[in-house]
Amino acid sequence: MLVQSDYHIHASFYRIKAPDAVIGPAAAEQLSAARNAGSCFVGIVEHCNASPKHPFHCLEELSEEYYGPDFDRNKAYLGVEADLADDGSDYCSPVGRKQLKLHYVIGSVHILSEKISELNAYIDMEYRRISNALKYNDNVEIIGHPFGEGFRFEKSGASPRWSWSLIPEKYLEDILRLASESGKALEINRCDFEDPVYLDFLKRIRDGKIVFSVGSDAHRTQNTGNAAIRTRMLEKLGFSEDHHWRVKE
Repeated sequence: MLVQSDYHIHASFYRIKAPDAVIGPAAAEQLSAARNAGSCFVGIVEHCNASPKHPFHCLEELSEEYYGPDFDRNKAYLGVEADLADDGSDYCSPVGRKQLKLHYVIGSVHILSEKISELNAYIDMEYRRISNALKYNDNVEIIGHPFGEGFRFEKSGASPRWSWSLIPEKYLEDILRLASESGKALEINRCDFEDPVYLDFLKRIRDGKIVFSVGSDAHRTQNTGNAAIRTRMLEKLGFSEDHHWRVKE
């Protein structure tokens, strides 16, 4: 049995919003929702990138809530989802990590602010940034949703149906090898368990005894239950608790 954890829960209350935007949940709301969804270990994050919605002071406000006297920090941790650059460095950096008193950093690739309209260019970029982070970035513990932005090309109509079969096999092999060598976790997040190539990727994580993490990527309280769905699926696939990522305290 896998102990349910979710280290990718967004406290989006702090981000800069459009005047008509729905106000997102604060850290305490997300923690309560995650507990109700069955997560024993909980990590609260927000984005750290170049988007005007995510200035650094929003993360400072999140840190203030987390370290406030009324926040229940038992098996609850503070992290960040930081965008990766081409060289594998992350937008938060060790300096930002120390300032915010973070327990961990998730390094992710997002394309919303990128000038990329071609699917293969995105796949190449994601591979380059992930592989360099695995090789060179000691500030990152978890690689967030590998190739998790591919669906956006299908959604926008910029490419045919998204599938993991579009990713070169060498890219997947390199990421698995580098994750194994580095000890960093690969996150099970935006996933399609019906995609045979993705399922094979998961099985290779399992068989290679590669560290893994589960994330709901919830930006709303009602989405924290995604962690339970993904955890139960990994149980069915035979994943071991021995390689389930945990915060080192």
